[in-house]
Amino acid sequence: MKKTLLVLMSGVLAATLAACGNKEDSTTNGNASTSTAPSGSPAAPAKIKVALSTGGLAYVEGSPDINNDKYLKKMEEMANVDLNLSLIQHQNYAQNMTLLFAGGELPDLLQTQGINKPEVAPAVDAGVLMPLNELLDKYGPNLKKYISQDAWNDPKVSKDGKIYGIPQENPIRNSTVTYMRKDWLDKLGLQAPKTVDEYINVLTAFRDKDPNGNGKQDEIPFSARAKFSFGFQFFASYDVHPQAWKFENNQLVPNFIRPGMIDALKVYKRLYDEKLIDNEFLVNQGKDWDAKIKGAGTVGMWAHSAAAPDSWLIQVQANTPGAQIVNIPSPVGPSGKPGGVYALDSAVGDFVWTIPKNTKNPEAIIKFLDWYYAAGDKAKDDFFLYGIKGENYTDDGGKIKYNYPTTNEGVGNQAMFQEWIHFVGPKNHLTNAEFLKGKPNGDLIVKSLEIASKEGVIDEGYGLPALPTLQARPELKFDGLWLEFAAKVITGKESVDKFNDFVADWKKRGGDQVIKEATEWYNTKNKK
Repeated sequence: MKKTLLVLMSGVLAATLAACGNKEDSTTNGNASTSTAPSGSPAAPAKIKVALSTGGLAYVEGSPDINNDKYLKKMEEMANVDLNLSLIQHQNYAQNMTLLFAGGELPDLLQTQGINKPEVAPAVDAGVLMPLNELLDKYGPNLKKYISQDAWNDPKVSKDGKIYGIPQENPIRNSTVTYMRKDWLDKLGLQAPKTVDEYINVLTAFRDKDPNGNGKQDEIPFSARAKFSFGFQFFASYDVHPQAWKFENNQLVPNFIRPGMIDALKVYKRLYDEKLIDNEFLVNQGKDWDAKIKGAGTVGMWAHSAAAPDSWLIQVQANTPGAQIVNIPSPVGPSGKPGGVYALDSAVGDFVWTIPKNTKNPEAIIKFLDWYYAAGDKAKDDFFLYGIKGENYTDDGGKIKYNYPTTNEGVGNQAMFQEWIHFVGPKNHLTNAEFLKGKPNGDLIVKSLEIASKEGVIDEGYGLPALPTLQARPELKFDGLWLEFAAKVITGKESVDKFNDFVADWKKRGGDQVIKEATEWYNTKNKK
């Protein structure tokens, strides 16, 4: 039987048969199995079905057969596993996850963004996911040793004392910073802006003074994506990041109903009216955004990974050879305090690995994930840092020469082995000083991480569980009624003067109950 590659496509759950060489699938009902090897011979590879996000990586999404990828094959050989990967498309990820759970046929190992996410929490409550405490005690000594207790206690990972997920490590609590085209700043003789007003002045110059030098007014000063993704800087400047919460007046309330939102929306409306922000940002998908920043090279400011400015430089320069980028602190608002792009995260990274309860051999999965942390395995450590020996790097008597990528293709290859198939374990490519020192434009990473360490939004609702009212009334979340109102204000279809009416309506439609439930959780958590 040929291996099946399940592809979840943008809200549609579709199964696509894909030939995967001569690897046979001997599992039953989608559950992991192992074979008993003759005495004295190596154990047969554990067969594990895995569902995971594409992460939006072009390398992964463009692969004709991810299960036969050379990096995956190498990892399987070292870990002595036989993985059957099913891809969850990055676009509409939450919807695709919901469909996967609704379908009922789950893999042995499922990548989630946390057990407290709305698309996952009901599965935990319904007993669909397996508690892992005893399995970790028996088969995960390295996982227990090297993953911090803070991470195990995180609501993305545990609930009511039971561990339901194995977290990725997060060495960078503030993962996103502001990017700007340095060559544009230099050409116009501008300094990096600091305050909101200085930012607006720079964006205005980007719009009017032809920094790309083509004689056309085609520059997009600032671009973001749908739902304000990677474009929250100016909300944070006014301490009203709409995805975060604030405890004030003895209540935990969402920032998007706090009074400071009025001034923040006025800034975004000005940016929109004066074409200082991409007028298509409310509908931009990732591919549209990438096409403008990397493809056309017409965007002056955006935000993304604090750990990858060197990769961004390579990708922008692929079509705009003279481009240079710089990471700068996000705009400072009236408070004078640094803002940021997103809320500070926990010790837990982007993904948490869960095991559905019907998996037949969960101990094999725990042993596999434990392998990532095994100390003293130089071949493993070198692979997740440098890739395949003889192809990505050479080793001359312990002296490693790594072929640092200088093309989009090379960046994609690197992301594959450093990030995508590195399910758990220490992210040495972000912390290894020698690796960073030898990396072309490694100074960009050092500077970016320095900025990241000094800013980031404080979210006092971090770890908030899936509240009953929000589950029943999802329109009360930030991307529901508020997003609709904000979009209308910014595009001139509604007056910001109607903000108080919006808040009153939000509360009447269930918001008061949301605040009550959130406050009860907060008080219990903080023993108030």
